Amino acid sequence: MKTVNIIIFLLTTNFVFGQRSNTIFNTGTNEFQQFSRQDFVDNKLTKVSAYSYSINKKGKLTKDSLLLYKQQFDITQNRLFGLNSSRVYQSHGPSFLTWYEFETYYNDSGQVIKEISKPKNIEKKVEYGSTNYNIITDETDYEYDEQQKEVKRTYKRIDHYYSISKYTKDTFHLHTIYRPKIDEYFYNSDNQKIKWFHTVDSTKYLRTESYNPDKDSNSVRCSYCHSKYLNVEWKYNSDKKLVEWISYTSENLIHTKRNYFYDDQQRLIKQIDSAGWYFTTVKPYWESTTTFQYSDIGRIVTKINNTKERFVSSTPKIVSYFDTNDKLIKQCTFSDTVESCTQYIYVYDKNKIIKEEIIFDNGTISSTELSYNIKGLLSEERTFRNGNLTTLIRYYYE
Repeated sequence: MKTVNIIIFLLTTNFVFGQRSNTIFNTGTNEFQQFSRQDFVDNKLTKVSAYSYSINKKGKLTKDSLLLYKQQFDITQNRLFGLNSSRVYQSHGPSFLTWYEFETYYNDSGQVIKEISKPKNIEKKVEYGSTNYNIITDETDYEYDEQQKEVKRTYKRIDHYYSISKYTKDTFHLHTIYRPKIDEYFYNSDNQKIKWFHTVDSTKYLRTESYNPDKDSNSVRCSYCHSKYLNVEWKYNSDKKLVEWISYTSENLIHTKRNYFYDDQQRLIKQIDSAGWYFTTVKPYWESTTTFQYSDIGRIVTKINNTKERFVSSTPKIVSYFDTNDKLIKQCTFSDTVESCTQYIYVYDKNKIIKEEIIFDNGTISSTELSYNIKGLLSEERTFRNGNLTTLIRYYYE
């Protein structure tokens, strides 16, 4: 079978895509639990899966189930892989889940060195006697220094386009890499992060390869263009406490500032956030001040948003109350003369949360009940709204 391969690398400046991460479940976030490499090692697991079960209008469990993810860990290759899902939100219409295959590779210290993901379902179209389809893969590479600090992260989105002739079975392959992004991190002598540089690599390669039984031929054309700028900068005081965080635009102009202030016990007591320095005026277009109060029963965080500048907040004031476990127990928002408060209640058993209840200002009660297996791993999660079962997720381990 003849094969014609045309590989094009296109690297330009504006493409942005997000990382997919596997993080431990945090009660109250409405996100299902996921496991990292260390979780597999600590619990001596090789496989984990999660399913969501349908609930009918009467709040009763049906036989239908929906796979949320399947994760496997191969300790010999330091590789975590499987099938994962992410939720897509639409401005018009309901949200829905999509599935993708993923691989995560680690070094001997347990740090991620490569992440790969691609869609599970590949849509194929038959047009003009050919079968056409795309496979889009996201790849992220990580690099560390001798102190195991992350110093570089490279993002790539790779699009493989295939066209297979129905008659000759010849294959046309178009290989595109969209705007790789490079993040580089720099540290001071105290191993504190001080600068983050962002580079968009716009190198463009064109290589054509064709199979000929008598003669092979190749042609290569290249051009180079790089866009690098200081993305974020951190500044510290003599006590090694962060006092200023600055983000920059791609034109190396200040975009956002955060300033931090501490008491004599080196506790954070005030944070001022502001943005808009890169506009025509030196005065920020948006600003907020957050204060922190501490006591033996927890802390109170009060955030005051500006109401006079160009970009004003609809909630000028937000007050959050935390307990000694740093769990949010109450949050109140103020708008003009209206106060709206939400309360959070936690029930523990042997240092594990077995129930979380959220009481909204309108009287609606949302609660989540958590069950664990004999190894202490989460086995079931039930969510209720005003006492009616709405969500059931079960976890399985091997």
